[in-house]
Amino acid sequence: MKTISCADIAALRTIPAGALVALEGTLITLRDGALARMVEEKKRGEAMPVVLEGRIVFFAGPTPGIERGRGAIGPTTSRRMVPYFPLLADCGIAAIIGKGSLDEDSSVFLRRVGICYVQAIGGAGAFYGSRVTHVKIIGYEGLGPEAIYELTVRDFIVMMSSDGISDWRP
Repeated sequence: MKTISCADIAALRTIPAGALVALEGTLITLRDGALARMVEEKKRGEAMPVVLEGRIVFFAGPTPGIERGRGAIGPTTSRRMVPYFPLLADCGIAAIIGKGSLDEDSSVFLRRVGICYVQAIGGAGAFYGSRVTHVKIIGYEGLGPEAIYELTVRDFIVMMSSDGISDWRP
């Protein structure tokens, strides 16, 4: 298994579909509440609360205690986030980390716009929480666990599901 910096998107793109990778660096969390709010703000012509270009987005929301090293952060089902994929593509994200497989249309869309899809293990929130070394709310603080968080992670083990060329299918 290869360890890759979250900032080294070129290296992430070399990981073939189906391979495990350990990520290190910073991720941005997004969930339904923050994404819906971003869509509305974009419709009104307002600036996005954070710059997402070139970043890895983790569909997740932390539990209380994550900032003290005692919380969990498990992945959210990615299929629920599909309506927000065009917004994320417009924002220039490099990769998505989520839970579960995507339908064919969503996979094709991500490949077409050059976004990698990486799967986190469902039910492993405590494991992922133990891999977070720093937490900071960077947008929509009032949304609680659905706020936008920046996480610094180490040994954050995920599986490349769609590498931009092919998809992993069980």
